[in-house]
Amino acid sequence: MLSLLPETTLAAAALFFFFKNLELFKLESKKAVLLFGLAAASASVIGLFFHGEFFNGAYRVDNFSRFFTLLISFAYMIACIIFTRLKECDQSRVDEFFFFTSMAALGLVMAVGSVELMSMFIALEVSSYPMYIITTFRKGLGRQFEASVKYIIFGAVSTALMLYGISYIYGLSGSTFLVDIASTLPPKLGNPMAALGVLLFMGGLGYKLAAFPFHFWAPDVYSGAASEVTTFIAALPKITATALLIRIAHLFTGIEIVPLTISVLAVLSMTAGNLMALGQTGLKRLLAYSAVSHAGFILVGLIALGNGGAQAAMFYASVYALMSLAAFMVAVEASGRDPVDIPIERLKGLWRKSPVMAVMLTIALASLAGLPPTAGFAGKLFLLISAWKAGFEWVVIAGVINTFIGIYYYLKVIKTCLVSDGRENGFAPAPFYLKAASVVMAATMILLGIFPNTLLDMAGSAFRALVM
Repeated sequence: MLSLLPETTLAAAALFFFFKNLELFKLESKKAVLLFGLAAASASVIGLFFHGEFFNGAYRVDNFSRFFTLLISFAYMIACIIFTRLKECDQSRVDEFFFFTSMAALGLVMAVGSVELMSMFIALEVSSYPMYIITTFRKGLGRQFEASVKYIIFGAVSTALMLYGISYIYGLSGSTFLVDIASTLPPKLGNPMAALGVLLFMGGLGYKLAAFPFHFWAPDVYSGAASEVTTFIAALPKITATALLIRIAHLFTGIEIVPLTISVLAVLSMTAGNLMALGQTGLKRLLAYSAVSHAGFILVGLIALGNGGAQAAMFYASVYALMSLAAFMVAVEASGRDPVDIPIERLKGLWRKSPVMAVMLTIALASLAGLPPTAGFAGKLFLLISAWKAGFEWVVIAGVINTFIGIYYYLKVIKTCLVSDGRENGFAPAPFYLKAASVVMAATMILLGIFPNTLLDMAGSAFRALVM
């Protein structure tokens, strides 16, 4: 049972807050969520040493699933630290909020361990519905309900695409277990149904990743939902989507149209995301379009799985989650009584009023831009090298051009928080524990840029477990 310790911990968190909402426990909710966040991260570390199979082989605990479980659990822990502020969420629904986020995290962890298509699909649905609900938890306004409706509609479309793709894969292989599909499908890779099935299934996962053309929900949901909710949505689902895309792409590397289609979508995601981010004046919408661009970079790894692309994509998904959480930690602190989004101008004077968070935001944005010596630079470098080795030189050129485009709007935000004076904005200094978390996150982004091999080796070991 120790191999299921991370899942058990997240399930215990969800149950605790469910009964806490019924006033059966007296422990303060914000203290409890910090404890459960720390417990989930600790459990994921312990879980690295235990493997096993469950539910008749539909759920597998191995190096691959535990690598992503570790990432999700640590991202959940950082999110729990940010959740202690809850400046934009309805305070009367705090316990419900913590219950739904814990359930969503549990679903995301279960999805990365699923090796059967229907189990994978159900786990994704378990993670999706809580996120649809918490999108409405922003107090006041009303735009959050529009954001929730758009989120649900696009979610329903992605669900339909995934199920349609599963039906084709099942029709060809006669099984929904990945191990059976891997053994029966190779002679049928030339069948157009195989290509259509995998592309439809991966299209549904592209919604989770906010990749083009499944990204239209992201700007409205990011800006309409509470900043704390956006923090969760922006980071954790991306990790799971990367894991599942690698699982599926690995099975269908023999279909030539699959890497070609992914490469086109990767370039379109990078380009569309960056171009739409250029004119944004709201911080959350800018980060939403930025997420579309970074989804394109993650897709680059899928076209070169055998040339180090899988490890590079896993590394980049890891550091992107960290960079995104760092940026949204500042967004939560900067949030106020805005009509919808947080104006970038709100960051004026951040350096003078909260220098620690200003430095962390600067490092996070520099890393998102791909500037050395940050983790984002190392991740993009590994991805582009793998694509070059795989013969996708045009994708590499597009990636370099888009990196330079992204630098412009990231530097605009950095200039605002470091140079512009903002005495009138009333940006309150962050509490000590957030400053401590900021220092750790900033240091991690720099260290992973200078010494990336430890995380990269872990990703390589995890991918080898998938191949075997």
